[in-house]
Amino acid sequence: MKTYFSPSSIAVIGASPREDSLGGQILANLRYGYAGLIYPVNPNYSEIQTLPCYATVENISGPVELAIIIIPAPAVPEALASCGRKGIRRVIIESAGFAEIGEKGRLLQERCLAVARAADIRIWGPNCMGLVDIPKKFFFTFMHPNIYKDGLIEGRISMVVQSGMLSAGFLADLMSERAVGIAKACSIGNKMDIDECDVLEYLLEDDETDAVALYLESIVRGRKFLELADRAKKPIVLLKGGKSRTGAKAALSHTSSLAGNARLQDSLLSLAGVTIARDFQQMMEVTRALAMIGRTPANCRTAILTFSGGAGILSCDMIEQQGLRVAELSASTKKELALIFPDWLPASNPVDMFPAFAVKGAVAAYDGAFNAVVKDPRVDVLFLHFFVGLYSTYDRLKLFKEAADREGKVLILWVIGRRDALRTFKREAQENAIPVHGELFRAVECLAYASRYTLRKKTPQLIFTGKHKLLPKAASILSACTEHIWDEFDSKRLLKTYGIPTVEEKIVESAFAATIVAREIRFPVVLKGLVHGQVHKTESGLVCLNITSVADLKASFADLTRRMKGKGQILLQQQMPIEYELIVGMVHDEQFGPCVMFGLGGIFSELQKDVVFAPAPLSTSTAKELIRRISGKKLLQGFRGRKPLDMKLMAEVLVNLGNLATACLDIEQIDINPLVIYQGKPIAVDATVIKKAVG
Repeated sequence: MKTYFSPSSIAVIGASPREDSLGGQILANLRYGYAGLIYPVNPNYSEIQTLPCYATVENISGPVELAIIIIPAPAVPEALASCGRKGIRRVIIESAGFAEIGEKGRLLQERCLAVARAADIRIWGPNCMGLVDIPKKFFFTFMHPNIYKDGLIEGRISMVVQSGMLSAGFLADLMSERAVGIAKACSIGNKMDIDECDVLEYLLEDDETDAVALYLESIVRGRKFLELADRAKKPIVLLKGGKSRTGAKAALSHTSSLAGNARLQDSLLSLAGVTIARDFQQMMEVTRALAMIGRTPANCRTAILTFSGGAGILSCDMIEQQGLRVAELSASTKKELALIFPDWLPASNPVDMFPAFAVKGAVAAYDGAFNAVVKDPRVDVLFLHFFVGLYSTYDRLKLFKEAADREGKVLILWVIGRRDALRTFKREAQENAIPVHGELFRAVECLAYASRYTLRKKTPQLIFTGKHKLLPKAASILSACTEHIWDEFDSKRLLKTYGIPTVEEKIVESAFAATIVAREIRFPVVLKGLVHGQVHKTESGLVCLNITSVADLKASFADLTRRMKGKGQILLQQQMPIEYELIVGMVHDEQFGPCVMFGLGGIFSELQKDVVFAPAPLSTSTAKELIRRISGKKLLQGFRGRKPLDMKLMAEVLVNLGNLATACLDIEQIDINPLVIYQGKPIAVDATVIKKAVG
């Protein structure tokens, strides 16, 4: 990957003398800051922009490390072949017209990839805008030159985007309106070869990058991405497009990406330490906060210094809504604040400085209030509000930052004001590594994200590469059951071989046999009709609950027999007392492989779908972490006098389920629903195994 970011020479295939053409803009952008050798390639010209122009890359006398291709898509395969003959091993294809346009483009893309692999060429793109390195002034892209003529803000955040949003509009908004400093911005397009994992792995080792923000419409190598995130020493913030049904359809037409299960993806990525964003601006501002703030106390006891009483009150509301705390100022701090406030106003948090403006002036009021609060041991965070363009306050930012760092405090800013002053203020905040926000809620939100972010711990790895061997008893059951959808009796027989607790049950062929079994396992019992391919038994009237006597049992057996019309089997099982229900399962995801699911079952699953996922196989520590991640975890902790969930046993169930999923990749899905909890112990009372369809 290093060659892409630091090539010694670049050929532009499709260079043009026209300044308004894409080939012309790439050449102009390269000449702005790139100091290496540049070779325009176009058979129609002998010179472009005072540089010698070549008919093909093979006519260039010296070595070429990187080629940027911006020619019509049908001509790209031959250009790649020419690069191969020249010995160019790194290529960026910025041309469009490939898989994003449909079947014809997909076939052309596959042809290009075949040519590249035969010549040992790595491809970045196609349908992309290349890459930008702002500190080095490298613009390997056709974005309009006006973007950097106004000056771009250097920073320590790097971006990876699947779409062409690296274009003028997004970078302009980030830098001019939000003052987000960027190190590198990488547009990877259709990901024919180079994908987000390749670029992310490079950026995580890049000395100029403190945090990485990604906008992706698919994750090609899900397990590799989780592995990178799990061991990352830098924050990773991801905005995933194509989560909705409409969005997924748009993603398919945009970059030929398939969107996965959004809930599963978010759960896996969060477990690996990835911060999930909801929109472009949030993605970048949260990334900036994580890069600049560093380690933050979980409760973030926050002192608010404001020019507006209303803004201070709203800040308190938002801070508490985010699960953070408004600091209670110490007596000594209040005493020091009293020196800058009029006698009629007692000092408190939020610190409304407007009355002090009249007594001391704006600059002195800010200085006095800040110097008093920054030393308070009860304060972790200083949240400063500014209105710029009327008062000369922003020239203190460097001093404020130095003082906050000395005291080990976090400093964040919310600013509004006049346009030109705002831009200057935000840039100065960026230069001093202070997160600055134009929206009050976004400032508090970013602080909350920073408080929840922790560096990855030295725990067992999230992704295990070892394989689990299928247990002999399980192999025997799997070979005997050839159906696509298994009934619950066979499903639980398989689960039992992997140590998953199951309810006592037996297939009964007559009412007499049912009576004998019921007396053995004791009433109350349940009768279920098992019909081939019928998963939802309750909705089909094939479940009889609360059978407490022999008479009830005989009547229920007869009723089920009539409903089933002589088909299938009847299962009798012990009716378990229920305190609450969980749902456990496994699904084989196209991008992330086998994944174990855990969550609240029964009516809870219908109300809020409180489920989380982890990649299989699981370590015991990952299984316990998964259990703690559901929103309704309070129910598991002994809610209303109930016995707490047996974490050890529950973790074993998840680990064993993951081992089964990994050992038998023919299983597409497993549902254990419900997994009944009584006296803290889990037991599976219904389950379905779905094997991959053949053919």
